[in-house]
Amino acid sequence: MKKAVLIVAALLVIAWLLTGLFVWREARNEVVFLCGNFTPGVSKTSVLRQLATGEFLRLSVQSLNDGSRLVADSPYTLGYYRCVIEFDSNDKVRRASLE
Repeated sequence: MKKAVLIVAALLVIAWLLTGLFVWREARNEVVFLCGNFTPGVSKTSVLRQLATGEFLRLSVQSLNDGSRLVADSPYTLGYYRCVIEFDSNDKVRRASLE
């Protein structure tokens, strides 16, 4: 009986770890692949529309003197992968980088 309980517990832990790994990988892929779409000149509207397709993303916007900065990351990767997008005063991408 004890052996069966240990086996079930071990299988549950393995399933939990595999699920966590899958979610982490998908969250990472969203940040990395979407960030690659944002080249200089792309409109802020287009960026926001694309980022809205993400299932695992968290966004924060900061105002700058000559534009704004948007940071997209995921709580599922603990913010380890971040896409930082800077916009000029015309709401066009100035630069986007993966950090």
